[in-house]
Amino acid sequence: MRNIEIMLADGMIGPKSVLLALSSFATGNLNSKIRRDATPFKMDDLLPFAHEYVQPPLTEEQKQAKSQRSLMAFMAMNPKAPKKILEAV
Repeated sequence: MRNIEIMLADGMIGPKSVLLALSSFATGNLNSKIRRDATPFKMDDLLPFAHEYVQPPLTEEQKQAKSQRSLMAFMAMNPKAPKKILEAV
C-alpha cells in the first residue's frame, strides 16, 4: 500500500491505475475471507461507478456480437447440433 502512495505522489500512476490497484487489493482481501462456495467479489461489486470508468460500456455492435457468440455457444452445447454451428464456435 505504501508503494502505491509513493507512486501516486510521484505521478507515476494516475487515477485509472490507482483504481485498478486498489480494486484488485480490495477484492483479493475480501475474497480471501469468504467461504469457498460463496460468489467471489469483483470490481463491479465494490466500485460500480469506477468500473464503468475503467471498463467503458459496450457499443451496440459489441453487444450484438457478444449476444451472437453466446447464442452460438449455447446452440453448440446440444449433442445433436449441426456441424455448421460447431465450426462457427
